[in-house]
Amino acid sequence: MSIKWLLFSFDGRIGRQTFWQWNICYYFFLLLVSGTITQMVPQWSAFVLPTFILVILVPDLAVTAKRWHDRNKSCVWLLLNVPLVLGRISFPMSQKMMDPVSMEPSLFSTVLSIVGIICGAWIFVECGFLKGKEEDNLFGSTPQSTTKNSTI
Repeated sequence: MSIKWLLFSFDGRIGRQTFWQWNICYYFFLLLVSGTITQMVPQWSAFVLPTFILVILVPDLAVTAKRWHDRNKSCVWLLLNVPLVLGRISFPMSQKMMDPVSMEPSLFSTVLSIVGIICGAWIFVECGFLKGKEEDNLFGSTPQSTTKNSTI
């Protein structure tokens, strides 16, 4: 498996192990960039963080699409990512736009957060924990990490 295929192709299948490896790296770098920017140049965080998220959006969607394919589902399920992406992009900006007196988020931010949590939980369980199809499906052959090569 090539990195180019993994991060930029929406074809094929991957197993849970590859999905988890990507997500651990994704969130590690997201936290690293977020923490660094917030500490070094906090006034830029509302611009830099959403930009960084948009830059790594295609690889994140490509990896998730392959995982949906392993579950024998089409890329239409990537629509569950829309509230997550909107929430991640709008969060730094919404922090800047909060009412300084009440410090309460807007109704839109609250609803987006709730929908994002529900969609994120669905993706988390379905892609992160449920097994893919053991046989070949419309989206490709069984990924190597999910085949039973063990003699145990």
